Amino acid sequence: PSESEEVTVTVLDLKATEGFLGPKISILIPVYRESDLLEPLLTDLLRDPYRFKEVLVVIDKPTEISINVVKRFQNKITFILNGERVGKAKALNELFKRTTGEILLFLDSDLQLQANRESFMETLAREMEGVEILDIKKSIIRSSFQAKLVHYEYLASSLVSWLFSKKIGKCLGLNGAAFAIRREAFQRLGGFRRMLSEDFDLATRSFLEKLSFKYSDKVAVSVKPCSDWRSWYKQRKRWSIATGVWLKGYYRQLAGIVVSRPQVMLLSLPLMLPSLVLLPLNFLLPDAIYCQATSLALLILASYASLALPFTFPATFGIPVAKNVLAAVLSYAGFSAIYFLSAKKLGYCFNPGEFLCFYFIYAPISLLMIIIGLFRVATHNDRIDLDWKV
Repeated sequence: PSESEEVTVTVLDLKATEGFLGPKISILIPVYRESDLLEPLLTDLLRDPYRFKEVLVVIDKPTEISINVVKRFQNKITFILNGERVGKAKALNELFKRTTGEILLFLDSDLQLQANRESFMETLAREMEGVEILDIKKSIIRSSFQAKLVHYEYLASSLVSWLFSKKIGKCLGLNGAAFAIRREAFQRLGGFRRMLSEDFDLATRSFLEKLSFKYSDKVAVSVKPCSDWRSWYKQRKRWSIATGVWLKGYYRQLAGIVVSRPQVMLLSLPLMLPSLVLLPLNFLLPDAIYCQATSLALLILASYASLALPFTFPATFGIPVAKNVLAAVLSYAGFSAIYFLSAKKLGYCFNPGEFLCFYFIYAPISLLMIIIGLFRVATHNDRIDLDWKV
């Protein structure tokens, strides 16, 4: 379409599923151009036996593939097609005006619903009882080595979300690929704001408004990863700048939260960014102790075997290197244990070899990109590519 066009073809069956009379759920799905997972996602949503639901899809700059999907579902789903790019936040806010459900379920178009014996929607409705925001378990589709490394980012994100759910009962940030919020809460927050991290921003405002929050692993989705490292780099570059903008906008409030909730906040940061631990750990391991212990051991050895004496000086100078290696080994062992136990509890897989690559290669690169993003936002010297989201 050359201009915004609405195709309203929703069919609603308002009979409740047997044995459970739940609230009506509005499912909102934003799409930019097209998604190869959109059709199977819509199929799964329509097949779900929970009948108090409506599915709404907004597509910015639809392609021929997207239009064909619209034609196949035109008697069952509401579609809004924007011939021009209006942005994710604005598109979802406009789509919200078409909804009538008590619960809003936001789903990205590049994910799959994980198989469950029970109805996905019914389980969601039950998990939302007494809660205003629900974070849904998200795992990565492990289709490549790159995806297997990204998998541990999702594990860390779920762990932090679970931690906030259990310890505080409020949500400071979340991955917006899949989450649910009550209609009244969304209206109270004024919907999404026009920014890169619209999901994180919404979550932070919900924290400040003291909205109740819960993490659930009973409803889960699998997210499609970036197709290659170039796409991953572009995505992480955008995320790093979004993090900088988020911190710049909320640093005063975040400082207050750290003071009031130091245990949770200070624990969550290294869980999300494990590379932050290596540097302070090096400082915590004093050189003097290692130098003295090694020199003493070599001198004692030299008293019995004079051939050991020449190695005393080189060994002493090698202590800083040995200390760095020891710090790396200790931190890796510690985080391996944490991630292994967390994966077991939250239902994720864990592979020591994959985590080794994640911890020593992937995580430091991700941290470096975040630091660069923070610097760019702080200096205002870099033109920020806002992408399709805004």
